[in-house]
Amino acid sequence: MHNSSQTLDTGQTKTETSPTAWLGMISLFLGAACIQLVIMRYFNGEMAPQSFAAGLEQLIQTEEAPSAIKSLARFFISHITSLTYLLHLAVFLAGVLLLLRVFITAGALLMFISFILLWSFTYMAENSWFFEFLSPALFALVLSVSTCSFATNTQLPYHQRLLGSILAPDISLLSWSLWVIVASILFFTIFLMSRNGGNHILLTSLLSSITIAALAIFSKFLDRHRMVVQTEQSNLLVGRWINLFTITIGVMLIFQIFEDNLLNWFTVEGYRGLVNSYVEYGNTPLWFRNSLAWAAEHADIFMPIQRVFEVSAAICMVTMVLRFPIVLLATGLFAILSFTEFGVTNVWPPAPSKPPAWVFELLLTTLVSLTCGLYYLFDALKYKSWRYWLLGPKVFNTISSLDKRLLFILFVILEIIVFSVSPTSKENDILALHFSALALIPLFYILILLDDIRESRPNKL
Repeated sequence: MHNSSQTLDTGQTKTETSPTAWLGMISLFLGAACIQLVIMRYFNGEMAPQSFAAGLEQLIQTEEAPSAIKSLARFFISHITSLTYLLHLAVFLAGVLLLLRVFITAGALLMFISFILLWSFTYMAENSWFFEFLSPALFALVLSVSTCSFATNTQLPYHQRLLGSILAPDISLLSWSLWVIVASILFFTIFLMSRNGGNHILLTSLLSSITIAALAIFSKFLDRHRMVVQTEQSNLLVGRWINLFTITIGVMLIFQIFEDNLLNWFTVEGYRGLVNSYVEYGNTPLWFRNSLAWAAEHADIFMPIQRVFEVSAAICMVTMVLRFPIVLLATGLFAILSFTEFGVTNVWPPAPSKPPAWVFELLLTTLVSLTCGLYYLFDALKYKSWRYWLLGPKVFNTISSLDKRLLFILFVILEIIVFSVSPTSKENDILALHFSALALIPLFYILILLDDIRESRPNKL
């Protein structure tokens, strides 16, 4: 069998893993989310045109819904059968491309468009979290732009740009297959715990995990036609886009902090009630629910700890300070929260009659955050500078001082606009967006100012 070990490098060893492997991992996670979503919605009956149309009718009757979204919903209703199937086909096709890691830019862009449509149609629904479909859409957008930028800025043949680079050149097909099988068993267990699939939970979980595993294994066969890209430019490009993934997660976390405050979940009684609802309605093991019950009894201790950590993590992730410890710790928090919410609805208070929340609504953020945290950890271990460990490399290394000043002026103008505009609604989501904008603009000031004291890549250890 032909072994693809073609390498585009600058003196590095041929077996060293390409820096683009980090983007490849995110592509796999996004693809897995797409595949599971389509299979889940099929068995839930949400792919049926009548069911989809009923949700759109409810959206049109919602007074708070923007007129543009209502017009789009009416257009969908007039072509409900073809557009419903076309939308879900687009999500499935995006999942296939992202899991195979071919035409990643097109697959990610297709996922972005599809998920933005799903978000527009569902974010005001009763059983929906604001970032349920928005966070995957944002991750897909960053991935599409990053892979497009990478292909444009590296001297690769055209077919290599379409096929991408090798994810793990040192891992054989057999080893890769074994790792994928282990991961698919883990996914199968998670899917079962999430209760996604209505009356067909077992079939949904089994079909989703098998399809994801089969595509991931087949992607390894395609490595014979791919290259390992190892250039200093590729390192800089990947680092830039990993930073954008991190900032995106930080922005989402800031929004969620404000929304949780508006929901009174950052009060002792509110926190205790929230945790007790997970104990009562969650589908986690008994030992974990007992731990949650104990945490609810000590809400006066755990609530302020979680609140302080979430605020600190959000600030650090947006300003890009203490990257690998903060991102990895935040990943741990996301993992616990994701595990806690398995089998629980998005309706508050929880309603057992409603379908459980989508398993990837927070799990996907956890996996993307883990990828970013590991990238920062391995990158930091290469260098012997404490300032590099604290602040990391420059974020705007390709932007001139004049452009930074112009950005600063732009943020000042945006701050004035946000302060002068009152929220158009008293809905928690709208208020949280307004407060998030007020908080984020000063944090972007700090991000720009800190870049003047950040180092370029120092000497390696």
